[in-house]
Amino acid sequence: MRVLIISANSLAASPTGPAYIAGAALRAGHSVEQFECLFAQDLNAELKACIKRFQPDLVGVSIRLVHGYIIDEAAPYNTSHLDLRENVRGVVDGVRQATSAPILLGGPGFNYFAADWLDYLDLDYGIRGEADFSFPLYLERLEQGGDLTTIPGCVYRHSGQIRKVPRHRVENLDETAFPAYELFDLDRYKEQGISPGILTKRGCAFGCTYCPYRSLEGACYRLKSPGRVVDEIEHVQRVATPRMIQFCENNFNAPRAHAWAICQEILRRNLDIVWGTGDLRPMGGPSGITGDFCRLLRASGCRYANLSVESASDTVLRRMRRGYTAADVRQSLESLEQSGIPFGISLMIGVPGETPDTVRETLALLDRYSLPLGAWVTIGICLWTPRQEVLAEARQAGQLIDDRRLFEGATYLSQELPRPFMEGLIDDLRAKKGVTVQVNQPYAGYLWSSAG
Repeated sequence: MRVLIISANSLAASPTGPAYIAGAALRAGHSVEQFECLFAQDLNAELKACIKRFQPDLVGVSIRLVHGYIIDEAAPYNTSHLDLRENVRGVVDGVRQATSAPILLGGPGFNYFAADWLDYLDLDYGIRGEADFSFPLYLERLEQGGDLTTIPGCVYRHSGQIRKVPRHRVENLDETAFPAYELFDLDRYKEQGISPGILTKRGCAFGCTYCPYRSLEGACYRLKSPGRVVDEIEHVQRVATPRMIQFCENNFNAPRAHAWAICQEILRRNLDIVWGTGDLRPMGGPSGITGDFCRLLRASGCRYANLSVESASDTVLRRMRRGYTAADVRQSLESLEQSGIPFGISLMIGVPGETPDTVRETLALLDRYSLPLGAWVTIGICLWTPRQEVLAEARQAGQLIDDRRLFEGATYLSQELPRPFMEGLIDDLRAKKGVTVQVNQPYAGYLWSSAG
């Protein structure tokens, strides 16, 4: 079959998911092309031209996000909220105008809102979760006329009702296909500062109250072998070299032994590589981010890292169930600072229990350490799915009246943060060198208490 994979993405990001799915279809013997919406100057015309030339038998639309945010000095609190649903609708409308081929929805932005997306786009079918094997199975049954309603992870419309089949989790990740980056113009991504991404594992052992990730991938880690991870790196290098590789899953250093083994395998093969990760997790003690660990990261080619600090208040860290302490944060920062690896940090302000005092504890970090890549401060917690524990707080506070608002865009902010304090905080942060502030909206922050 001729399979067209569309990355329906309008914000800069690595096409990691589409690359892995395209690789699965290629390995199953199909002819595959990809279309990246991010680069389109005239989306409708370019998409139609691609479809006319390729004549796909199936069009897969990968949805990365439902909502996004960009820093915009002209917007309230310097952040513009983007409703990305209209972008996806434009893609689907363009496909419908150009071909009668079936349209299949998927991607991380589809996982939590499958039924909403089918209704919003008036479509009948999509696949949630890990589609490494379910997508090739779908293609096989579509081609041979088999039953599409029993495929793991599928969501479909039947007699006016939306039905769902449980998702399948791949246990042996070494059996999955390589990401098909040979289909992607990596030079164009590089021009926008985007590196090809690789996944080293799936799952999350942590239970952070604001994150639904483990509900999607499970609470136990499923690890690719270090050899397989480095095989993927070499695969990308054969496409275009040299270039940065991005390890793009949550918590690259958890479990630390796995990250350590990957770095050792890179060194054993003597690869000429630079790599980075946007998500190191602060952890203390000998199994945490230590000087030895940072030296290994640097020796194996690490040239940027982001430490997901989120908070440096023990009170807030416990409420968030982050699994580390403020002392662990300090150890991690000191080790990175001494390593010579360019790094930044991310902070999250506004979780349940956050107060002006806990904010001050956290922001003391900005003045205590050298942060070569600066700090990204997010204010307000994005609400995605009922599987986030923070939703209970949002409902109780009257900041989420109807769960249908989740698909429209909703955000929570601690009621213990008075409006005068927050507006002063935003101004102060924006004045700091190297600090970027993202204020999530639309949200209940506009209902900030005037107390205090």
